[in-house]
Amino acid sequence: MRRSKGRRSNAAPAVFARRSKERVLEALNPVMAPVMLRLAVGVMGARKYEWLRFAPKLPRQLGGWARHRPWDDEPEPVAVPPALRSYAGTLRDAEAERQAFDEEPLHDFTKVHLPSFMWALRRSWPFLLPTFPRRISGARECHEVRDRAVAPRPREIPPAELSRMIREEARRLGISRVGFAKADVKYTYAEFPDPGDANIIVCVMEQDWRATQKAPSAKAERAAFRGYGEVLPKAARLVAFLQDLGYAARPNDGTTLEAMAIHYGVEAGLGQLGLNGQLLTPEAGSRARLALITTDAPMELGTPVDFGIPRICDECQLCVRRCPPGAIPLRRREKRGVTKAAIKPERCFPVMAATHGCAVCMKVCPIQRYGLPRVLEHHAATGTILGKGTDELEGYVWPHDGRYYGPGEKPRMTRELLNPEGFGFDKTRTVPPPGV
Repeated sequence: MRRSKGRRSNAAPAVFARRSKERVLEALNPVMAPVMLRLAVGVMGARKYEWLRFAPKLPRQLGGWARHRPWDDEPEPVAVPPALRSYAGTLRDAEAERQAFDEEPLHDFTKVHLPSFMWALRRSWPFLLPTFPRRISGARECHEVRDRAVAPRPREIPPAELSRMIREEARRLGISRVGFAKADVKYTYAEFPDPGDANIIVCVMEQDWRATQKAPSAKAERAAFRGYGEVLPKAARLVAFLQDLGYAARPNDGTTLEAMAIHYGVEAGLGQLGLNGQLLTPEAGSRARLALITTDAPMELGTPVDFGIPRICDECQLCVRRCPPGAIPLRRREKRGVTKAAIKPERCFPVMAATHGCAVCMKVCPIQRYGLPRVLEHHAATGTILGKGTDELEGYVWPHDGRYYGPGEKPRMTRELLNPEGFGFDKTRTVPPPGV
């Protein structure tokens, strides 16, 4: 692919203002980074639960970040053209999955690469600090309902009726959508309890569309973390709803996911795995923040669906070609029994931290920008991918040089970006360091 030094966009003053903002953030980093680190250690450290008890519980009306109504409870089936049909969910090899788990269970990425993660946190204050109050308040609600007593069960509710009740309550709470899947210890991180014979409720919260199109920027990444700040307390209240019905239920940890949420999103039929390694939902692509609830409630479980996304990704490939550090492979390969494009974290992670989350792979995804129905309609009519080759979909301003990069252009990757001082990422490590 042709590389370019970039060009000024037509809105040169806006680009200049953007670059000026970046310089201000860089100048503030020596002061704000230690603050960010202390807060992160307090929130995610060994004594985080004791700390959460003293966090203020914000009034519900102050959490009004969501700008989207919940999605339709019974969405219209997606009409996938025959040319785009492939397989439901993801390609999985059950025997290879089991063998990979027996050899080494999954581990929480942040714990496996804790030193690099803490390095990245020091550079994350522009988008994390503004979202901390709501996220911490939501984490406190999650922690409180984990210890809440379950009410006596007045009657057994049939799975179909209970599933309907959960969906209705989720809509009332403002959750974009929920899906149901069977818990699987192979997709639970080894640092957390075995879910046993439980079910998983996947809660989806759509993040702001307009802010996401500004990626890569702190504004776009704030939208993502505001989505988490919005879904956490709502998931906690959905747990309380189930507990009042007499079912055992608990949200995830509150400050981190306990399992591979994308796996459950696919199994619940909420979307498919994109080439960018993210769950692509028909409604919002990867603009979907996820929370998980573990419960013994007998729900009607979802099933993987063929939305036509694998074939769209194969024809599109914009995330592969536009990813600044080249962290997304073009071809899928089997990893732990799942056929997917495995992202190269040693290339993605440092650039992501240095550019406020980067998210170029999300920004240039047509399903994220236009929604799956429009992409499918356009393909059926023209045989092409909606927005591909246009500045509207592909163009972005790179924070490090303030330049605009359109279709076919990528910013130059420097050694300082790909291997910054103090990053120390070990791509061969698969388990947490001793003592973590």
